[in-house]
Amino acid sequence: MLLLKPQAYHGNKYGSPFFEGWYHKLTTKSNKSLAIIPGIYKSGLTDYKTAFIMVFDGENGKVFFEKYDTNDFNISKSDYNLHLGPNYFSLNEIKLDIRSNNFNLKGEVKSNGIKPWPVTFVEPGCMGWYAYIPTMECFHGILSMDHSLSGSVKLNESLYDFSEGRGYIEKDWGKNFPENWIWAQSNHFQNNQASISASLATIPWKGRKFAGFIVGFYFNNKLYRFTTYRKTTIKDIQYDGRKILWQLQRKNTLLELKIEKGEKAGLLFAPDDNDMKQKVTEYLDGKIQCKLYHNNSKIFDDYSNLCATEFIGNINELIKMALK
Repeated sequence: MLLLKPQAYHGNKYGSPFFEGWYHKLTTKSNKSLAIIPGIYKSGLTDYKTAFIMVFDGENGKVFFEKYDTNDFNISKSDYNLHLGPNYFSLNEIKLDIRSNNFNLKGEVKSNGIKPWPVTFVEPGCMGWYAYIPTMECFHGILSMDHSLSGSVKLNESLYDFSEGRGYIEKDWGKNFPENWIWAQSNHFQNNQASISASLATIPWKGRKFAGFIVGFYFNNKLYRFTTYRKTTIKDIQYDGRKILWQLQRKNTLLELKIEKGEKAGLLFAPDDNDMKQKVTEYLDGKIQCKLYHNNSKIFDDYSNLCATEFIGNINELIKMALK
């Protein structure tokens, strides 16, 4: 079943509109980050469709976008093994060879020790039982919370050496992105090896809307899950235009997050009615502080200055809905 393999391509069972993209975040030992996203898009209004590779350079906020004919999009029916022109993507390896008028990108990066969000029949990935609802607007998968990297790539004149670097992989697929969302991800903390992935979004549901959230915190070989379907309570959430203060509790475990926007924004492409358009502001230099308590005892308190962040749409409306 494809539901039990969120990393696999889902487009063969969908008509139009449809999009699917795999988000690879790669960070060097010297704290330089790239986001590399291969994917495919099909318009619901016209016959237009395209495959693509998008690259976001966190050092300077530049975003590069290369289109490919969908005939060049060759992917396994059962797993994430994607050949896109001369490029190759999987959970364990990326091979890049792009020479265009827009940018040049060449190199190879390998991932070691990937840590996916667990997949079971009861909870087929980070969406839980919501993954079984075919009418969902957007589906989400966390394919690796954290892993080590090796290899290097050259983007134009800049060389990125990923030896002893860290990586993260997630993906989205469906008809469209949510109306509003908050998203933050980091696996680079000052004093601990840990990883956080946190999202809150407007979810259409039976003619109404609700604020759904998926928060995973990986520490000491354990994934702490704070999600809508696991009866997590949002104790408090506040937004001042630049940062989010967020408290979540599940049973006797409490997670406190402070998430701040970064300084170097990139405008990423996302599905629109007729094409992929630049409309998602993302930072790779945001800040996050995480505090984790179990039975009122603090077991984690650390921060990162290498947090990927997105604050999209009407955040105040989203927070008001989350607190209902």
